[in-house]
Amino acid sequence: MKLLKIALWLVGGLILLALAAVAIFAATFDPNRYRDDVERLVKERTGRTLQLKGPIEMAFWPSLGARVSGVSLSERAADREFLSLASAHASVALMPLLRGEVTVDRVRVSGLKAQIVKDKEGRFNFQDLIEPKPGEKPAAKAAEKKSAGGPVQFDIAGIRIEGAALAYRDLASGQDVSLSDFNLETGRIAENAQGKIDLSTRLKRNAPPLDAKLALNGTYSLRPEAIGVEFTSKLDDSTIQGKLDIARAAQMSYGFDLNIDQINLDRYLASSEKKKPAAAEKKAESKKGQDAPVDLSGLKGLNAKGQLQIGALQVQGLKLANLKTGLNVAGGKAEVGPHSASLYEGSLAGSLTLDGNANRVALKETLTNIAVGPLLRDFAEQDRVEGRGNVSLDVATAGKSVNAMKSALAGSAKVQLRDGAIKGVNVGELLRKARSALGGGGGEGQADAKEKTDFSELSASFVIKNGVAHNEDLDVKAPLFRVGGAGDIDIGKSTIDYVARPRSWPRRRARAARTWSSSPA
Repeated sequence: MKLLKIALWLVGGLILLALAAVAIFAATFDPNRYRDDVERLVKERTGRTLQLKGPIEMAFWPSLGARVSGVSLSERAADREFLSLASAHASVALMPLLRGEVTVDRVRVSGLKAQIVKDKEGRFNFQDLIEPKPGEKPAAKAAEKKSAGGPVQFDIAGIRIEGAALAYRDLASGQDVSLSDFNLETGRIAENAQGKIDLSTRLKRNAPPLDAKLALNGTYSLRPEAIGVEFTSKLDDSTIQGKLDIARAAQMSYGFDLNIDQINLDRYLASSEKKKPAAAEKKAESKKGQDAPVDLSGLKGLNAKGQLQIGALQVQGLKLANLKTGLNVAGGKAEVGPHSASLYEGSLAGSLTLDGNANRVALKETLTNIAVGPLLRDFAEQDRVEGRGNVSLDVATAGKSVNAMKSALAGSAKVQLRDGAIKGVNVGELLRKARSALGGGGGEGQADAKEKTDFSELSASFVIKNGVAHNEDLDVKAPLFRVGGAGDIDIGKSTIDYVARPRSWPRRRARAARTWSSSPA
C-alpha cells in the first residue's frame, strides 16, 4: 500500500514537472526570433516574398494556436502583392488531436486581400503554389499515407471573416471583377452540426458596368439525412428566400426551392446590356461576321432538381410576373419546365430543353391573349405591330455557335391577332390612291412610317427549316379589304423577302401591292 502511494506520488510529480516544462517553454519561447528564417525559406521554395510585419503570438495549452498580423505575400518573382491580411487567429485542441480529431476554435481573419490574375495563356497567378514540384509526391497521395490509420475528423467552432476583398482580372478578355467589404460568420462546422450563417459583400464588374450589394443570412444543417441550407438573401432590391440541399452519393446531387420577390436580370447579364440606338448599330456593324461560341457540355455530370418562383422578372427587356418553373438536370440534359407566367396582359406556358450531349436546344412556348405591341417594343425594340392574341412556337436547333444555331433552326410558329394594326403602311390609303391613279386622278402614294393599317383579324403560320421561316397563309381582315401574303424570313442572315397583296382587288390592279425584300429583320 505504501509502495502504491509512493508510485502515485512519483507519477503526479512527473506530470507536474511535465506541465511545468510546458509552461516554461511557452513562457520563454519566442517565435518572432525565427521570423527571418521563415521569410527566407518561403523565398527559396516559392520565389515569393513573405513579409511578417506584425508580432507572432503562440499558445500551447490547452490549445495549440497562433495569431499573426501584418502578413503579405508577393507574386512569384515579382514585387506585386498577391495576398495580405491584417490579422488571423486559429487554435487546435491538443488532446483530441492525439485521437485523430481536429477540434478548432473559432477561426478569425481580418482584412484579407487577394489579387487573382488569369494571364493570356489561361494560367492563374497561384498555380505554382498548388502544383507539385519536380520530384515531390502529390499532396493527395501524401495525405492518403498519413491518414492510412483512419479518417481525420474535423470540428470547427466557427469561421469569422471581416473586411475581406478579392479582385479578379482576366488579361485575355479584359474582364475585371471584385468583391469588397466581404464579411462572413458561420456557426459550428462538423458532421451532424447545425448552425447559422451571415454573409454580406459588394460586387463590382467593369464591362458591362455592375455594382451590386449582396446579403445572406440563414441556417444550415450538415446532418447526412438533411445536408441543406435555409436562407434569406438580399441582392440589391431583391429578396430571395430558399432552401438548398446536397445529397451524398456516388454522384453529388442538388435540390433547391427558391422564391424571389422581384429581380431585374438585365442589370446583371452582359448580354442584356441596353445601348443607345447609334451605339448599338455601330457595335453590330463592328461585330458583323463575328460569331459567339455555344457550349452546353457543362451540364454533363450535373445532377440537380428543384423549383423556382419569381414575383416580378425582367430579362432581355421582357417583363414577366408570377413566374413558376421546375428544373431537372440529369444525364447531361436540363429541362426548364413546365413553366408559366403572366406577361403583357396575357399568359405564357411552355418548356425549354438543353442537351449538353448534342449541344441542342428545344423550346415550346404558348402565349395567350398577349398585347403584342408592348411585348415587341420591350423585347425586340421594334414598333411595327399592335394587337392582342395568341402566339405559339415549337422550335429546336443545334450547333457550336450562335450563327450555327440560327442557321439550323427548325420547327413551326403561329400567330393569331385581333383588333390591331400594322405600322409603317396604310393599305387602305394606298388602294384609294391607286384607284385614283388608274382612273387618271393622280399618282401612286408613298408609304409613311407614321401610317398604319388597322385590322380586325390577322393570322399566319410559319414552317421553319434551316433557319428560314416560310409563310404562305397571311390573312389580314380589315373593314374595307383583306390582305394575303407569302414569303421568307431568313433568321440566319437577318433578312426578309415577303410580298403582301390585297385579296379583293382584280389581277390587273396587282401593281398596287406592297412588297418588302432583303431588308433587315
